[in-house]
Amino acid sequence: MKKKAIYLILTSLIICIGLYNYLTWRTISPVFSYAQDEINLEEMYFNKWEGKSWITLGDSITRASVYQDNLKSILGFSKIENMGENGQTMAYQPKNKSTYTVGKTIDYNKYDLATIFIGTNDFRYNKKIGKIKESGSRNFEENTFTGSYQLLIETILKSNPNIDLVLVTPPQRIRDGYNINFTNEVGGKLVDYVSVIKDLGEMYSLPVLDLYSQCGITKETMNTFTRDGLHPNDVGYRRISEKMYRFLLNI
Repeated sequence: MKKKAIYLILTSLIICIGLYNYLTWRTISPVFSYAQDEINLEEMYFNKWEGKSWITLGDSITRASVYQDNLKSILGFSKIENMGENGQTMAYQPKNKSTYTVGKTIDYNKYDLATIFIGTNDFRYNKKIGKIKESGSRNFEENTFTGSYQLLIETILKSNPNIDLVLVTPPQRIRDGYNINFTNEVGGKLVDYVSVIKDLGEMYSLPVLDLYSQCGITKETMNTFTRDGLHPNDVGYRRISEKMYRFLLNI
């Protein structure tokens, strides 16, 4: 009897130890696995753009090539091609090529990231806003801000469905009297053009960096961040670059 009792006790003890070890491993192993994944994710997070290529479309704020230069080394881009043009609008204009006119001729398979930073000149030069139409429409109006914007988005995505495409809204402005409260000749305020960009981002499932409402450039801070009520100074470009840096790491 004593041997049998001792045997049962030892057997129970072995089972309990085994069960304890099993439950302990089940508890610890996910944490260990998560810690490993966390390290890998952190490396992926900070090295997301290492060795990648970026094309920037936009107006004079982009043409100055300041935010691109600020971000190239810190994010590790191997190449940045700047297609910004002074005075450029998204919609058609007779004097200068529009962003859509320039953008539709580009082969986007050469790039990992494309950004479109446009809109303040469409507001300033009284470009019709237009209406958002169903994707793939044959009736987009390239003489309107919305129509040409949709055409460019669809051109880029058809050219390279794997590209990261980011839409950027124009910051607030006060130059030439075209401030956020001013209604232009076609009945639009700057925020109306901004709203179109945000709606297009939602429609095409694209990230939108909303500088209009999130970069801190307002009437009250215009002298701090701009040199003329529109174009950023060094401090303003640092602010925009910081916003872009955080945004690009998170998309």
